[in-house]
Amino acid sequence: MSAAMAFEWVKLRTLRSTWWCVGVAALLQVLYALLLGVDARSDLEHSGGPSDLAVGDAGLLSVQFDQYALIAAALLAVTGEYASGTIGVTLRAVPVRGRMLAAKALVVALAAAGVATALMLLAAVAGGLAAGSSAGWDGPGLRGDTALVAAYAAAIAVFALGLGTAIRSAVGGPTVVLVIAVVLPTVLARISLEAVARVDDYLPGSAGVAVLHGALSDPPAAQAYGPIAGLLVFAAWSAAALAAGYAVLRRRDA
Repeated sequence: MSAAMAFEWVKLRTLRSTWWCVGVAALLQVLYALLLGVDARSDLEHSGGPSDLAVGDAGLLSVQFDQYALIAAALLAVTGEYASGTIGVTLRAVPVRGRMLAAKALVVALAAAGVATALMLLAAVAGGLAAGSSAGWDGPGLRGDTALVAAYAAAIAVFALGLGTAIRSAVGGPTVVLVIAVVLPTVLARISLEAVARVDDYLPGSAGVAVLHGALSDPPAAQAYGPIAGLLVFAAWSAAALAAGYAVLRRRDA
């Protein structure tokens, strides 16, 4: 397994698309965190608004940019191989398909967790510095938020990888992920039927909102469950997506 993981890591870190995704995510996340900090400072100085911005909140609220970059990178880690035909080389190097997929999932999960941790801390510091005296530097709270974001990022990466393996399309993969994670929860939220609302609460997009917004220092009261439960729901979706990907990988030719 270690050799298979090393093989996958070399491929992932040498893809230009990986670094483009990380670079764009870092830029957007830090810029948004800076805006949150400037807004908090402005509220304190000019309008008498809230005087405290928990730096962890600046990180959590800006993860929305991070998560889509991680989805794109994880999808490209597998759909790019099908598009270029290099999946055949991968399967010759690691002929046991379950081992190959497990290695790829572990690598993208660890890489996503590492990137999300770095960007979360960077955004928190940027937001805190921009907020100035309005910033609340809660060390234990920030550590907890960062650990939660790292686990969430790993789950996102595995979810995207699983669907990408099942769909095998560089175009279809992102489309399906965005429909499931973004479009479907938004559409269902407009329907007032209680049964539909219960289904909507447990979709991946809703679970992601529960993770990030539930961990805020002042979480919304309307959420169906907290961040830990949201993480478990998302992890279940990730496991299901990976299982679907393995089922397709095992039964179809490369």
